[in-house]
Amino acid sequence: MEDVIPIIDLDKLGLQTAKFEDIDQTVVHRVSKELDSAFSTVGFVYLKNHGVDQQLVDNLFQRSKSFFHLPESVKETYRCGVDNCDGYTGRDGEILDTSARHEIRESYDVASPNGLYPDEHAPEFRQAINDLAPPMCELTFRLLSCMALALGLDKNFFGDRHSYMFKAAEKNRTIFRTLYYPSLADTDTLAGVVRCGLHSDYGTITLLFQDDMGGLEILSQGKWFPAKPIPGTIMINLGDMMQFWTSDRYVATVHRVVVPEEEIRRRTPRQSIAFFVHPDNDVMIAPLDGSGKHQPVDALSYVKSRLIASSYK
Repeated sequence: MEDVIPIIDLDKLGLQTAKFEDIDQTVVHRVSKELDSAFSTVGFVYLKNHGVDQQLVDNLFQRSKSFFHLPESVKETYRCGVDNCDGYTGRDGEILDTSARHEIRESYDVASPNGLYPDEHAPEFRQAINDLAPPMCELTFRLLSCMALALGLDKNFFGDRHSYMFKAAEKNRTIFRTLYYPSLADTDTLAGVVRCGLHSDYGTITLLFQDDMGGLEILSQGKWFPAKPIPGTIMINLGDMMQFWTSDRYVATVHRVVVPEEEIRRRTPRQSIAFFVHPDNDVMIAPLDGSGKHQPVDALSYVKSRLIASSYK
């Protein structure tokens, strides 16, 4: 199948340049233009030369795996929900596609450095999250600046509306999520079973690291295309609230994680790390062009409505 997701080279806009203000404006202009093109068509993009230390990513993969390998009875003591956004969600705990019989994945969410972490049973998990969070936040702010510039806005327009990102859950519902897709070797029948049902993301943008197992697919022009793992890249996709803000100029593309056809991949667990970026809770999301294409909604109310609709248990 053809590759429909573009790759953008951040070059000096990556974190290897200490300050956004020091970045060559020709690079900022190029990246802004390329992001605008990707988000107004396919809604997904790979970023290379992003500057996030791969060792921090690998460490979080390892530390989160140690949690997911714990007994289910232990993991359930950290269960999260619609209101308490930190914690564990087990298999079938979040149903994104109601046509699916089962969605077999596990996840652990945190919304701030001081949230609910499984310190007693996975003591290194907290540090792994908090080591990776600062570069993820800084990269996000740089991307938001480029997006604002591409839309003819002040470069701080979106950043100012994400001021509590991963700082305080009561003020911003940005979520750092580690995901674990268990082996399907012991599943009796795979009919109606998916690893993650088709959905669009709820927030502004999502930054995603995935291992080499694959399975992520995006819906573009009525066809499903694989979003193959590319070593050294971060995948970025648009969320609903950015689509609302831009009056559908940017697209929150539907995606899913399917069960692999190859037996070896079905038997092998899959991992990913998602940074779901949301505006501050009290930010009103309304079309910036004044078109009225979407009804205004505050960020917290929208994300809660989507969590309830997903049969969050």
